[in-house]
Amino acid sequence: MTRHRPSRAGHVLADLVERLEFRERLREHEVWNIWADVVGELLASKAEPARIDGGKLFVRVANSTWMQELQFLKDDIRSRLNQRLGAPIVREIFLLLGSSRRKRRTDERPKVHPVDETGIAALVPNLGKPEIEAALRRIARARARRLGPAASEN
Repeated sequence: MTRHRPSRAGHVLADLVERLEFRERLREHEVWNIWADVVGELLASKAEPARIDGGKLFVRVANSTWMQELQFLKDDIRSRLNQRLGAPIVREIFLLLGSSRRKRRTDERPKVHPVDETGIAALVPNLGKPEIEAALRRIARARARRLGPAASEN
């Protein structure tokens, strides 16, 4: 009985992709994975691939100054991309002026919790100074909105 050695998942997937009809499209989209390595971090922060279609790579550029710079570097970038891709995938590069269309990941806004006014009233002592009491109530409300029910327990 012959023993077969198990294949690595990466090799199996690579073989499968090679047999699929859309492998060229997959190879085109590899541009996004290698872009920063090929052009460098500075240029990658000012220009990024927007789309690729039939060997035409559309690159979104931050401003006209960088667009002019990339105009001079297009052939070099195309050739370095194709070298890294191992095939002439990118035939032409077209530059588009404008900031990134991708939504930048921003920190989520803090959740605002409802405020229990009875709890706020219990927290603020009667000092006989209405301005100070009002300021303390505003601080307590803001803290309660930010931290939620746990704020009143502390």
